[in-house]
Amino acid sequence: MGEAEFLTYLTPDDRIRHQHRSIKGRITAFAIQYEAFIQDRWHPVIRYDTAHGFSHLDRMHPDGSVDKVALPYWSYNEALTYAQQDLSFNWEWYRQKYQKELEVS
Repeated sequence: MGEAEFLTYLTPDDRIRHQHRSIKGRITAFAIQYEAFIQDRWHPVIRYDTAHGFSHLDRMHPDGSVDKVALPYWSYNEALTYAQQDLSFNWEWYRQKYQKELEVS
């Protein structure tokens, strides 16, 4: 079984946390999360993972609530690839949306 865990910094205040397990090239579990450093601490903003036995997206809110959205019935390999691409291309939008919510709360 292979395991990987690493951080990728997009800017000094934005990073993606990546964890996955695989067997013979097949992903068996993963979690990939965009985090933003705002108001002197790291905030988890968006997380894709396979907790609860299915691949899904968690949208975190500053008040602590979480919206869970199931992903289509892709393989874990496909879901992880999608998650990586989404966070790489859309992290700025996710940050802006989270910051606006933080200002209101």
